[in-house]
Amino acid sequence: MKKAFIFGFLVAMGIAMWAAGAAANDSMARVGAAGIRLIKSEHIRMLEEVLDISTKTVSVTYRFRNESDRDLRTTVAFPMPPYRWTDGQTMWDDNQRPVSTFAAFVNGHRVKTKTITRALVGDADVTEELHNSGLADMAIQTFAACREELDEEEKARPVSDLTPRQKRLVRRLNRGEEWCPQWTVASTLVWEQTFPAHKEVLVEHRYAPFVGSRYTAPYQKGYPYPDDDLYPMAEAAAGTNEACLDADTKRTIDERIEALAARGEKMAYVTLHDVEYILGTGRNWKGPIGRFTLKIRKESPDQLVSVCFPSEPRSADGRLLEFVRENFVPQDKLVVYFYDVVPDVPGSGKAR
Repeated sequence: MKKAFIFGFLVAMGIAMWAAGAAANDSMARVGAAGIRLIKSEHIRMLEEVLDISTKTVSVTYRFRNESDRDLRTTVAFPMPPYRWTDGQTMWDDNQRPVSTFAAFVNGHRVKTKTITRALVGDADVTEELHNSGLADMAIQTFAACREELDEEEKARPVSDLTPRQKRLVRRLNRGEEWCPQWTVASTLVWEQTFPAHKEVLVEHRYAPFVGSRYTAPYQKGYPYPDDDLYPMAEAAAGTNEACLDADTKRTIDERIEALAARGEKMAYVTLHDVEYILGTGRNWKGPIGRFTLKIRKESPDQLVSVCFPSEPRSADGRLLEFVRENFVPQDKLVVYFYDVVPDVPGSGKAR
């Protein structure tokens, strides 16, 4: 039997006070000296994909068919979101630690996965150096228990449980800075899978995604709201309109703020939660995706959704938007914005 590698890519980034979550279609890959490299499958076709996205859960169901005359034995690899130490956030932010909710199923049966953890500084893999210094995978994943304490002037400073030898290594990797470890943690789940000749295989993933969060208080009674901060968006950092936020959505946000003010609310918040999913790796299967269904689930009927997708929703109810494409050649990525316009909770300082 031939041996190949299937690769699903899940990535997240933390910028300032937000982190965007990302994931991707499985695709064929090969492991070589330079790591996992995507290749194009000549034998396995993705007949169908159903991608279901919310701020709580991402679930993906694939139907594959091996169109060759031989069974293909594969290693299925699903890298988890890479993350790094973010001063002031990492030890309490769920976006800054390994995802523990990932589950994979093949033909309805849960598969046992193995986790491979790597530490990266830029493009360099420093895992072996860290292991040789005495750091185990758990210490790498938790940045050697790096945490914050207050010094004599009551200013936060990072501390860690590193030994002197390990501190010297970290200082070198940090280019001379005595700071918390600045490597990026990348963990990959792997398992062995057989694709029988001329048969279909159903593969399912589900997990709680990394979710970016931004908010602004665009209206305070007696004060004009700042137009430049009215619509918190991830592209403020990315530099592009990655979710196709349009004039109609902005106008709806304006109208809801005005309605809250008209009924006497003293404060109105615009909040954004964003989820990213990488679609481009779906182009590595044999031919286009036969049938692609995108489902976006809102937390409430009033939630506003913005997304770049090359069709209008086929159906929509109070909480669900559904798009369907046949013979779909996927775009590089999908970013979904979930907007809420809510009043302030009296006396709490928090939006309700």
